[in-house]
Amino acid sequence: MGEEKSVNSYDIVYIGDSSNSNDDHSNSDPTIYFRNISLSYFAAEPFEMLTKHNRCKELCLENDNPEENYIEGILQYFVHKEKRKGLYHLRQASIGEYTNGTYLYGLLLLAFEHYPKGKKYLDKLQWKENLSTSDHCWKRVKKTLSTIPAIMETRYYTAMVNLEPQTECHPDNILSMQALLLLQKAYSICSVCYESR
Repeated sequence: MGEEKSVNSYDIVYIGDSSNSNDDHSNSDPTIYFRNISLSYFAAEPFEMLTKHNRCKELCLENDNPEENYIEGILQYFVHKEKRKGLYHLRQASIGEYTNGTYLYGLLLLAFEHYPKGKKYLDKLQWKENLSTSDHCWKRVKKTLSTIPAIMETRYYTAMVNLEPQTECHPDNILSMQALLLLQKAYSICSVCYESR
């Protein structure tokens, strides 16, 4: 009755199934596992790591998982109001080359009026050559932050208004960039001097 093709047939060996392979996984290094495990679901839903998956969070942080540093940075900065700890973890995410961490860390540095350093981190995303990277980062960061109640501090708004170039703007290099400093408005930014128009 077609049992050999049934989903209940346990004799099927799938590609990638290591049950018949000679690989010994008994000595797998948990450091590598927890450093590289994907936490994309939790990056979009960071509150899940606060409650249900705290032990997993701890293991990932102990092993420098960049995605978990991003999640922890958001939780520390926006939920626990521990800005220093939040920035530390976002920086660790950036060092681990997690693009959303680099993007958010760069924006927060701009918000704190650390323009050269913030620009340096945003430039790591090579947004001047490929704007889609920063657009994708913004969409993912915005989705994550939409689950967290946050109030725009006056200081952030002031920093955005004061983001002035020290040189003349280069209008032939204007690029469109959404949501500078976590605002949901569109701005045009000069790719050379960052002048907003």
